Amino acid sequence: MAKIRASIGHNLRHLADFSGRDPPASFWPWAIMLFLLSAAAGMLLIVPVLADMFVRIQRYVLEHPEGLPAPTGGYPGALPPELMPDMSVIQVPMAAINLLFVALVAAAVVRRLHDRDRAGWWGLLPVPFMVYGGFQGNRAAAMMMGSAPPDPATMLPVALNSLFYWVALIALIVILAQQGTRGPNRFGPEPTNEP
Repeated sequence: MAKIRASIGHNLRHLADFSGRDPPASFWPWAIMLFLLSAAAGMLLIVPVLADMFVRIQRYVLEHPEGLPAPTGGYPGALPPELMPDMSVIQVPMAAINLLFVALVAAAVVRRLHDRDRAGWWGLLPVPFMVYGGFQGNRAAAMMMGSAPPDPATMLPVALNSLFYWVALIALIVILAQQGTRGPNRFGPEPTNEP
């Protein structure tokens, strides 16, 4: 527990320090804590939205004993829009949580990459896909909810973007998880294994 507190303290003191090197022991407790906090904040945002959706579904079932509308036009039946969760109310808070996570972890990622003798720019690997998904995700969600007509020209790039995002993120995590270079490298001396 002392090592975790030391890692968190180290990273809090170096939030804006994009130089030098950090060993895995300094990085992972900080990154995992930030991930868990952002996931918990996201859950706190989405639970009321889902609870409201379940109330509307229950009301719909009571008011429509005939069930859902039949499929039309060769497309599978879409749920009535009133049954879908209103995700628009959490888009801005979720974007703020994601931006805060990126801002808090950025310097630690760069120092960890430096320990691997890689430039900090490698940390941007998943960012373009995250940005594209943020802009195009709303249109794709509207199509899935039935409030916009299906458009393969939108859905295919969004699906591919999601795949590329996960590949880039996993590649970055693998790079960050590997041991740093032995001895000094172009970013500084080898760090001690303590945070």
